[in-house]
Amino acid sequence: MRSNCLIWALCAWWRLRRRHACHLAVRGSRWGPFPHFSLMIRRRDGAFRCVSFKPSAPRPKGLPPPLFLGRMRWGDRSP
Repeated sequence: MRSNCLIWALCAWWRLRRRHACHLAVRGSRWGPFPHFSLMIRRRDGAFRCVSFKPSAPRPKGLPPPLFLGRMRWGDRSP
């Protein structure tokens, strides 16, 4: 699927906002000096789980491409 993390996070939030407690999250990207957007979804036990859209083959860049091939990933590893 061709998208970017911001478009994906906004669309996922719009779809899930009525059924689940979810929030948009922003952090610095590990692949360059730009933001990365993800979605935090509250689980039944009260904890939040991170889900995001990441490039299939990431490379460090000065600016991210407007759209890229990627996939949905559950979890977010520590830097």
